[in-house]
Amino acid sequence: MENVLNAAEQLAEAILESEEYIKMRLAEQAAMRDAVAAGLIAEYSERRTRVENLLAASDLDHAVLTEAGEKLEATEKAIDENVMLKTMRDANANFGSMMQQVNKIIKFVVTGEGEAEEDAGCSGSCSSCSGCGHSH
Repeated sequence: MENVLNAAEQLAEAILESEEYIKMRLAEQAAMRDAVAAGLIAEYSERRTRVENLLAASDLDHAVLTEAGEKLEATEKAIDENVMLKTMRDANANFGSMMQQVNKIIKFVVTGEGEAEEDAGCSGSCSSCSGCGHSH
């Protein structure tokens, strides 16, 4: 077990040293130091909470909910258009993609199973088939 834990620690260190992780952290830090970007995130959180509270209220006022929903959408649009936050989203997506690849590799090596691909179809070889339902 010690070998496995050591290898996991080495993998974690490699992840921390990866370009994807470093870019993600730098983008997050830059966005949180930027007053406009940080303000949009805080505003979004407040407006989302407001909409959730209105939806949970027993005396739902549709006009107030509509107005709160429109303000939330306006903040979402501003977030989507903010360059700092777009850079942060893109960096997060790249890191997430790398982590999905890492997990797929671990799963494949441990179980021999890869993710089923909808477009893969049948190769025609029954020796490598996991049971697609085709009869040969």
